[in-house]
Amino acid sequence: MEESVLAGDSAPAATMPPASPPPQNSMQECRFEFSGDAREYFRIWIVNLALSVVTLGVFSAWAKVRTWRYFYANTRLDGVPFEYLAQPLPILKGRAIAFALFGSYALAGQFSVKLQLALLAMIALLAPWLIVRGLMFHARYSSWRGLTFRFLADYGKAYRWYLFAYLLVPLSFGLAYPYVKWRQKKFVVDQHRFGGSAFEFRAGSGDFYPPYVISVGLIIVWWFIIFGGMMSVIPLSGAHGMPSIWTAYAMAGMGYLGYFLAWIYLSSRIANLTYNQAELGGFRLRSTLRARDLLSLYLVNTAAVLGTLGLAVPWAAIRLARYRAEHLELAAPRDLDGFIAEPQRYESALGAEMDHLFDLDIGL
Repeated sequence: MEESVLAGDSAPAATMPPASPPPQNSMQECRFEFSGDAREYFRIWIVNLALSVVTLGVFSAWAKVRTWRYFYANTRLDGVPFEYLAQPLPILKGRAIAFALFGSYALAGQFSVKLQLALLAMIALLAPWLIVRGLMFHARYSSWRGLTFRFLADYGKAYRWYLFAYLLVPLSFGLAYPYVKWRQKKFVVDQHRFGGSAFEFRAGSGDFYPPYVISVGLIIVWWFIIFGGMMSVIPLSGAHGMPSIWTAYAMAGMGYLGYFLAWIYLSSRIANLTYNQAELGGFRLRSTLRARDLLSLYLVNTAAVLGTLGLAVPWAAIRLARYRAEHLELAAPRDLDGFIAEPQRYESALGAEMDHLFDLDIGL
């Protein structure tokens, strides 16, 4: 009797199909979140501003650390906040170097044009090195879940794409400019590491041309509209005795507005392209910034800052950070806890320890 019952109970189990494994191409979406508060940040910002003014800018290094720590701590991925680990003194050192370089360049113009040109050449030669140092600094002191980012220095590539590549721009009548910007983005993404995993930039040079071509086209169309409108206004302004200087001011203002609109479009498209084509061990970022949203955001922020004589700067910064976080997510092919638990392939610590001897952040 018991055997028949056991047999009857086990029969259905024998006919049940085995559980199928989850599909390999399923992606888990992890959204970024920003929880900063304008009133809370205003207290940090106003103290930073006051102490920076009183100390003639010396406190600005401490102000930057306080600001970045606040924004990092309020930016979360999968519920875990980021951390900014930098100390103020290396930032102060970097800013002292920047002030000395650009201050010397400005003063040299009062004494010798040749000296000023020599200093300009020196700054141009130092720029790729400073860019790499800044990227290494920001990466090393940015952390999530106890793992820090890293940027592997390659000064040869830095000089190739941040200095010598610009020679291609005039030789190609500007056509090589998107290619140069693609090379720079690829260099920045490919040299970054998180833990021991490497980022990879999958965009091609051809992906960068449409945003730049459209931006230039927008500017050209905008100027045609301006000239067409001004040609119809100038005869009327002459009849009413309107000074021509106001016409020039109006054209300049409209021209800057056109450049601003093109810049918003270009920056949103390049940001989306950069994030969407960056991959970290199968993990993909997805950015959905929209130019019209950014236009509305910047216009409202600008009006608020001007209307409050600058007191709305914290409110504007919080709005921008929240918008960017809301339109960025991580597509994960596996659980993030599993990724963090994986053995990390750290590079030799010798290079990292040597880097500490030259820590600086020049604000690039």
